Amino acid sequence: MKSVGNLELLTELPFDLKELPEIEGKAYIEKEIFNFYLNKSSNEIENQKQKNLEKVRSEFEEQVSKFDEQKKELEQRVDDLQETEGGLDLTINDLKVKQESISTDIKQADKELMHKGIELKELTQTYKDRKNRMENNLNRLNTFIREKAKKLSKLELVSDSDLSRLLGEMKAQNSGKEMVDFHEDLNGDFNQAIKHIQAYLYKKDIYYKQDLLKDFFALLRTNDLIILAGDSGSGKSNLVKSMADAIGGISVILPVKPNWTGAEDLLGYYNPLEKKFLTTLFLDTLIEASHNPDVPYLICLDEMNLARVEYYFSDFLSLLEERSKIPDIYLYSDSEASHTLSEFKTFLQLIDEVRIRNGKESIEDFIGLLKNEDTNLALHKICGFHEGDSLLKYHSQLRRILSGFINTPSSILLPENVRIIGAINVDETTHYLSPKILDRAHVIRFTNPLLYDWESIEQEVDTSIDALHPIKFEIQDLGVRKEYPKFDRENEFAKVIIEITKKFLDKLGVEFGLRTIRQALNYYQEFSHFENNDKIILNNFILHKVLPKMMFDGEKAVGEVAKKDILISLKNYLEQQLSMLSHLDNIELCINEFDRVIENAKSNDWVVNYWSR
Repeated sequence: MKSVGNLELLTELPFDLKELPEIEGKAYIEKEIFNFYLNKSSNEIENQKQKNLEKVRSEFEEQVSKFDEQKKELEQRVDDLQETEGGLDLTINDLKVKQESISTDIKQADKELMHKGIELKELTQTYKDRKNRMENNLNRLNTFIREKAKKLSKLELVSDSDLSRLLGEMKAQNSGKEMVDFHEDLNGDFNQAIKHIQAYLYKKDIYYKQDLLKDFFALLRTNDLIILAGDSGSGKSNLVKSMADAIGGISVILPVKPNWTGAEDLLGYYNPLEKKFLTTLFLDTLIEASHNPDVPYLICLDEMNLARVEYYFSDFLSLLEERSKIPDIYLYSDSEASHTLSEFKTFLQLIDEVRIRNGKESIEDFIGLLKNEDTNLALHKICGFHEGDSLLKYHSQLRRILSGFINTPSSILLPENVRIIGAINVDETTHYLSPKILDRAHVIRFTNPLLYDWESIEQEVDTSIDALHPIKFEIQDLGVRKEYPKFDRENEFAKVIIEITKKFLDKLGVEFGLRTIRQALNYYQEFSHFENNDKIILNNFILHKVLPKMMFDGEKAVGEVAKKDILISLKNYLEQQLSMLSHLDNIELCINEFDRVIENAKSNDWVVNYWSR
């Protein structure tokens, strides 16, 4: 029961109508109550119906909207498909046209192929015929040469070794030597080759850092002049010997004499009185290398600067600059050989005439001719000898002359398997290298071997490598003589060199031309076989080409700036450029060399000299 005085909306009867007693107006109340609930229910139903109708209408409109969107998409797809169909029709037509054209080309190619096949058969047959004729001619020529050579041998005009060379029977160097094949065993990997070389030398108690071996090998591939500089005993010539041994090659150490003044001191010269070319060890090595084209030859001009390099090496340096073709080394005139050979021919004809005239055809050897009084006397008369002239002496002279022409041709091509290295000491007894030499050479400076970090070198050595044998390289693996790369101003490496030149080197009086930049780009390509790191290559370029030309008065001013300040600025610039290399212990940093040069200059009234100690 609610308390009196409070009103509350009646939402339902608190009792069942049936339980109400029969009172007056009961039917009326029931009717009103019924109508109340009926109206309430009708309103709720109407409201719910309205809500449902709105919901259905909303869902329907949403479906209609989606349908419209789908319809538009379908219409767009239809349009796209129709457009694609039109494009496909065009494509199909184009393909049909192309197919017809290709079919025509194929038919034409088939005809040409058939004609080429017939032509190839004819050329093959022609080649076989010519080959057979050439082989027959060659066999006859070989037979003729052998007969003449045997005749010369019986007359003792040629030695056995000269006879073998004349007949092309010289034994190749390193034949039968067990080696590791660079391509088959090392997969043509230059880094693996360097590790093998280092381990191979280590087993022989020879220590070299990998970065030095990589640098030296890359320089060998450039076909340029390499100069190894350092104190006596620092390992310069030993590096040449060791590398030659490790690559299955031959090293020749040729001491330079202080009295060398011309090219003849290096290559020899023709003596017209003796009618022969007087050779040198250098030329003999070149000729030997030409007879062994598969064997690397490293020729080291030891103490190269005891004489002025530009005097005796200038002509040969010009040959090394030839990049478009293999340089030809001219030794003497072909006419000298023709005159001598004519004299030999005459002498042989006179011998035959004497033997026939005296019925001594059976005597074939020279000693037999000398022992026979008739033939000996006849030879003296027919050759125009006077009393006191010696046939034996004349024979010996002809033998030496012929040997000279057999062993020394009038010209030879610079063998592709030869590399030239110079080793220099810098002290008061030697000459400085001229700018002409430095422009054309790469310099590697050696430090005192007692300062080496032997433990770090030992840690580099891969002791797991079975490095018992040298590596067999193809000569092409050691680099091919080719034109230097073209100068490209957009090349990033070239840009750095140009920037260094403009900002610093030109002001210091250190001149560089396009040749140097092209040489640098060539070195860049070759060293990239070992390290694909621009900073290391730049560092090595500074060591090879820039520092060796540092010779000037640091107190001299350029404008308002002293050269010593420009030098220090260059060092700071490079220190920033090469900062990422500072943590590498196995790299010879150019910054350390700059520090050495600057410290030496400070103690020498700022006279800058890279070569001073």
